Amino acid sequence: MEPQPRIGLAALAELAFGGGDVKSFYNDLISLIKKDPTNAGVMMDLSIAAQLEGHQELGLAWQDYALDISRVFAPIRATSAKKTVLIYAAPIHMGGNTPVDLLLGSDAFDVVTYYPSFDMSPAEYPELPPHDVAFCAAPADHEQAEKFFENVRRIAAAQRVKVLNLPQHLVKPERHTVPELLGNVRGLRTPKTLEIDRATLQQMLAREIESEALAETAAYPFVVRPVGSHAGAGLAKVATRAEFSAYLETRPEDAFFVSEFLDYASPQDGRFRKARIVCINGRAFPCHYAIADRWDIWYANAKMEDCADKRREEEAFMDNFAVEFGKRHQAAFDAITAVIGLDYYGFDCAEDAEGNLVLFEIDNALIVHDLDSPEIYPYKHGHMQNVFDAFEALLASKCPDPELSIPTSLIANVPPLQVQEPLVVA
Repeated sequence: MEPQPRIGLAALAELAFGGGDVKSFYNDLISLIKKDPTNAGVMMDLSIAAQLEGHQELGLAWQDYALDISRVFAPIRATSAKKTVLIYAAPIHMGGNTPVDLLLGSDAFDVVTYYPSFDMSPAEYPELPPHDVAFCAAPADHEQAEKFFENVRRIAAAQRVKVLNLPQHLVKPERHTVPELLGNVRGLRTPKTLEIDRATLQQMLAREIESEALAETAAYPFVVRPVGSHAGAGLAKVATRAEFSAYLETRPEDAFFVSEFLDYASPQDGRFRKARIVCINGRAFPCHYAIADRWDIWYANAKMEDCADKRREEEAFMDNFAVEFGKRHQAAFDAITAVIGLDYYGFDCAEDAEGNLVLFEIDNALIVHDLDSPEIYPYKHGHMQNVFDAFEALLASKCPDPELSIPTSLIANVPPLQVQEPLVVA
């Protein structure tokens, strides 16, 4: 199966973050697809460009068109690398899979991405391009994750190539299961969470029994968000029954996570601080540190670019991570890694007034990149390069050693040893 060439996520994201005209580029791609309406690689680039412009539904439609033609893609490169990594990616939105394109910026690996369908049968398993190592990038918390991972296990078995992030038994790090998985880890706090459908919530509120029904989780204020949401989409804190009811009236979703509110404001200045950390082969690396006056913080709304003091604090956090924050919470990091069982994953966390690690979200597909302005964030590049180097080293460690490996075709043809006479040792 020949990979279809595409520009890919890394180059298009760099264009967008650098202030490039993605809309004009999208129109240029439309011109190409008019000339060749079977060009699946261009369709995949149209998908990414549309999503970067905020049109996710349109982007997913382009992806569907592309996958009807081909399911294997590779970024356009001037030269080929000596090694190839095959990525098993889920056919979902561009931020849904582990961002391998953004993690591999060097020329050490060619990246080939294969998109299995969620419901494919064994008869549909393909013959994939040659590769040295593979990586399962699909989100472990997806509703069809078990089915997808099982398909990848079966496809990979025929390839005889090591696949990273493909545990034999998948642990789904969903918001309502993480407290059960990690609730007994000393020094670690996870918000107690319930997944509840809209109808049940509405009945609770109408009968005025939500406080009693949710008492095992928390008490007002509750934190509520739609199931499957990320980056603060639909996130709210509700302090009264009226606020809870009003929130449901504004949301179209059918299911929600209701969590306890953990106050992680700093006792020194009342600000909230949240870190994004990735663990690669058991080692933790800082990716960013957001600081804001609001509790519902993520990096985009922290406005770090507008405040030099915040950036200086982030720089100190990243520079001293190994001997300060990382050292204080190493036992918790080790416990999380042991439970999750993935070679690569990330999490968003904070530290409360008592010094506990407050864990908000675990995800093997959190966005990790080095696309921020080097003029505004000169300290970030070195730390992100550490992440990229560790990820590349992880892949390289699972590639066969060319000096030691023996082609399986030779092994298959070696005849059994025939001993004609007893062996005598003098």
